[in-house]
Amino acid sequence: MIGINSHSNIALSFNDFSFIYGRNSTERPVVKKISFSLIEGETLVLAGPSGSGKSTLTYAMSGIIPFRIKGLMKGEVLLFGKSVWDYDFIDLSRLIGVVKQNPLDQLTTFKVKDEIAFGLENLEYSIEEIENRIEGISKLMGIHHLLNRDTDQLSGGQKQLVILSSFLALKPKILILDEPIAFLDRNSESLLLSRLKKLKDSSEYPITIIIVEHRLSRVMDIADKILVLNEKGEIALNGGTKELFTYKFNELKDCNLRVPWILNIYNQFNQTTNHNSSFPKEMNFNNLFNLIPQLTQEQLEKLRKVIIDNEIHPKSFEKYESYQERIEFENLYIESYKQDKKKYALVQEVDSQNDIDDIILETRDLTFKYPNSGIIAINNLSIQIQKGDFIGLVGPNGSGKTTLLYLLANLYSPTSGEIFYKNQNIEKLNSYEYARKIGFIFQNPETMIFNPTIKDEILYGPKNFSILNEIEDNYLNKLIELIGNEDMEKNPYKLSWGQKRRLNLSSIFVYNPEIILLDEPFIGQDQRTIGALIETLFIENKRGKTIIISSHDYHMLLKYTKRIMELNKDGSLRDYDIKDNYFRRYSNLGPIVLLKQVEQRLMGV
Repeated sequence: MIGINSHSNIALSFNDFSFIYGRNSTERPVVKKISFSLIEGETLVLAGPSGSGKSTLTYAMSGIIPFRIKGLMKGEVLLFGKSVWDYDFIDLSRLIGVVKQNPLDQLTTFKVKDEIAFGLENLEYSIEEIENRIEGISKLMGIHHLLNRDTDQLSGGQKQLVILSSFLALKPKILILDEPIAFLDRNSESLLLSRLKKLKDSSEYPITIIIVEHRLSRVMDIADKILVLNEKGEIALNGGTKELFTYKFNELKDCNLRVPWILNIYNQFNQTTNHNSSFPKEMNFNNLFNLIPQLTQEQLEKLRKVIIDNEIHPKSFEKYESYQERIEFENLYIESYKQDKKKYALVQEVDSQNDIDDIILETRDLTFKYPNSGIIAINNLSIQIQKGDFIGLVGPNGSGKTTLLYLLANLYSPTSGEIFYKNQNIEKLNSYEYARKIGFIFQNPETMIFNPTIKDEILYGPKNFSILNEIEDNYLNKLIELIGNEDMEKNPYKLSWGQKRRLNLSSIFVYNPEIILLDEPFIGQDQRTIGALIETLFIENKRGKTIIISSHDYHMLLKYTKRIMELNKDGSLRDYDIKDNYFRRYSNLGPIVLLKQVEQRLMGV
């Protein structure tokens, strides 16, 4: 039996908690003087910039600290009124479920059904009980059709749903989710959030939920509280969701968070009008949508401008339209190579229509089947990608987005059909030379880390391409600075997820590829880092690089890409058009719906 104080309704509390990894008491604590509590059944969103200590707090509340990770700890962590020190670790595993950010860290079996059963079998549940729980949870989470599928043939989002199901099958009292919707398409995300809300509202199944998330808009409807850490590992904000969104919005925004876009639009609109006292204090999408008929012509024009300047064609990027000299990373800039100006001359804006229409990549009747499974990931795909394009690649989980990037990078060979680079079949090109043209940022940042130090990792590409002597020390140091305030000799695996992603970028930029492919690059990144990443890609695109981003983050793609390519569930092409046309056709995205309503009112419709 797990000893829980049933007389207390406090599920979790931190009292003056601080923690230092290792035994060096002179090190700065990763988290410092943390105090807060959660009542049973509450949902907390734990937010903050990369490296602020969010993961450390989840380790402490799940018992990983102090049972698996050692260090110097001060204060206490209580679970249901009992110190985490007084639990047996096995009992904690029954009490708390932890779904990590990267599903590959937790997959342990070869079949989906076996994965869900794994924990139940280890806790010696009866076969009948295991079968009943698998049946119930797989239907609840919408993955019943995947039960007999191999786990290595699932998309990233499908793997995340399987891992979550495996923990929910254990019926934990506390569920910790580290960016649970990061790998999910819109339908899967809506399904997951609706299921979590159903669990939260269930009187028969009280569960306390902690969600680590940068994107507050995704979880604002199910969160009771928000706790924000600052870069020093201290509590910056802590309070009820409605209270913080209504009265502390600017403070939230200053904490380097991705605040709900609708609140950002509303607050900026309020600043442009003198009649904000008549507007409601508490705002959501429906409230703002219903407010539109009450606005004057002047107010409608101002609201239209705020939507476009923030969510569709960001005003902040106009200054880079003719940018040629450097890449900005806040206070950091990366200068172009100087040793051989002719060799590394910047690609200027193309002048002729012929150059604009240059096709850099093309697929003809491209099909890919996973070996020994019969599963078609890419289905008869024929597309042309122009030199200097900036494409958002979208589609549901399992539609073949990642597979397509692998094929374009020549990491997979087509089952049938062809891929051309500048009118040459890539199968006939020197694979070494073609690899130099491609910069690939994988979905899992650890997939492309091969070396024991940050410095070695960044120089891995130049070493393989025999251009090591062409990399200036000053340039290398700036790439290391991009990752954060870290020693170049540090082991990359000790970096946070977000830092690993920035390390991936540095290791790509260093050898100056012609094409950049990114698979879910926004996962695990705070607002400042995303801004720096997008700014860099935008400038590189202005210099002529071709960029393709696979992502479920439609808001980011709406703001920053030029063109959208959408795949169907069967891996075939659904749509491929400039972003304005695409999003106006599929207008269920909030900013587009809002803009259409405003424009209709302006036209008197």
